[in-house]
Amino acid sequence: MRSSLRLHHELLLLALCDEKGTLAFGHMLELGLGGALLTELLLAQRVEIVEEGTRWKKKFVQVIDGTPFREPVLDAALAKLRSASRRASPSTVVSRLGNLPKLRHDVARELCRAGVLREDEQQVLLLFRRRVYPTVDPRPERALIKRIRDVLEHGAVPKERTAALIALAHVTHTLGALYDRKTLKALKVRLKTITESQVGSKAAQEAVAAAHAAVMAATTAAVVAAT
Repeated sequence: MRSSLRLHHELLLLALCDEKGTLAFGHMLELGLGGALLTELLLAQRVEIVEEGTRWKKKFVQVIDGTPFREPVLDAALAKLRSASRRASPSTVVSRLGNLPKLRHDVARELCRAGVLREDEQQVLLLFRRRVYPTVDPRPERALIKRIRDVLEHGAVPKERTAALIALAHVTHTLGALYDRKTLKALKVRLKTITESQVGSKAAQEAVAAAHAAVMAATTAAVVAAT
């Protein structure tokens, strides 16, 4: 595994409780992970987003390079897109990638192999057991939290990956790991600026927008089902 963490690794680190290793933050985290995977594939130029149509423009994600990363999670994401019978919209791709089997656990296990987390088994109410991933090495998460705070609280200009991470954490409510609701409300303008204009390349902006659309669609569907 590469020495620096990918976006999906960093997003999961924010969402996990350091001591318990359980999911503590992140509304629809899987969709955030799907958005992170799409961002990585776009930045690595394995896929591209094309716009087609004369009167009604539609966007599609298409694979342009099937070279493997030699990283299990990204290779599974790339294989998922390569095996699809037809191209899909960016938001649909985010949903498909977010629904990869055992995605959260596979991302966590990559962090375990990197020495950041530890995989444990925990018994719940004497009825069943679950996998948890407590932190072993807190330094990577401390570094990414510092990057986020420098941008949101001190006005630092974010690098592309940091801006994309903040945007993805924002749309999935994973920033609740760092800030309470009142503070997030005070940061609303700053977050909007980052999400809309500071994510970096057009590819990264498209991926973040797709993740946001997927989260909104899933939220709407849940509300409709509940009513």
